[in-house]
Amino acid sequence: MAGRVGKCTNYSGCKLAYRNEKITVVTKDFRCPECGSPLEPFGSKKAAPYTLFALLGVGAVLLLAVGAILWTVLSPSDRRVVIVDAGPSASPTLLTPPPSATPAGTSTPTPVPSAAPEPTPAAVVSPSASATGALNFDTSNPEIATVRREILRRIERSPYPQAQKDRAYELVDRAHGMGRLFTVAFETSNVKLSPEDATQAQNQVTQPQIKKLLEDPAVVLVVLGYADRQGVDVRNQQLSQERAQAVLEFLRDKCSVLNVMYPFAMGGTDLFDQREFAKNRIVEVWAVLP
Repeated sequence: MAGRVGKCTNYSGCKLAYRNEKITVVTKDFRCPECGSPLEPFGSKKAAPYTLFALLGVGAVLLLAVGAILWTVLSPSDRRVVIVDAGPSASPTLLTPPPSATPAGTSTPTPVPSAAPEPTPAAVVSPSASATGALNFDTSNPEIATVRREILRRIERSPYPQAQKDRAYELVDRAHGMGRLFTVAFETSNVKLSPEDATQAQNQVTQPQIKKLLEDPAVVLVVLGYADRQGVDVRNQQLSQERAQAVLEFLRDKCSVLNVMYPFAMGGTDLFDQREFAKNRIVEVWAVLP
């Protein structure tokens, strides 16, 4: 049986789909060997039949014609008054009523353009705690799902050995829960924690909920480093990587966190705030539940 070539579209759950790899299948069942999802064949899609375009064109012409007829019928025509003189040689005079004038003292209000809403940054992270203070690890949350997809993309670009990348990819892809634990702020062009931020991070780790969570050695921490968009992209990528590594070492050396941790550089961004650059110079610590 001749092999068929396709690609998997399960981007959130299949490494073959994420890598956009061609898959050759010789079995009757045209499915992905990695995740079992139906494959999409390679090749150009068939163009729509010419008859369909013709019907669409005829329909558009008919709609325009009907609209023109309705506009003609419903539009009020100019009313004219005929005055006839009683004399035998009189001819009718056509008078067109003048347009209605705006009453004196009444001004037509000028419409005030409404202010366009300020664009909201794309959601890359979601709060780790709800209004009650409970940590949120629901992977069905759209924002958390977005973060998971972004982490999977970063894993593929990371400088780790392939075996280590595959292990991290599997942990994140198959995680039963994910949630952001806390964030650490950084000064401009700085890759070291200030004493205040170090103290705050240490206090976060000792919170009862987080401390109990980190007692489970199966919980993996993903440390995401960010920079603002000032400067060149290469430097921002380096800053974000060094910040993530600095937080990882702080958690390991100063907070005695023994869980497996992966630092990833997210580069320069303005997703957290497009005006205040300082809000983008942070590191996020995410917990991945097996």
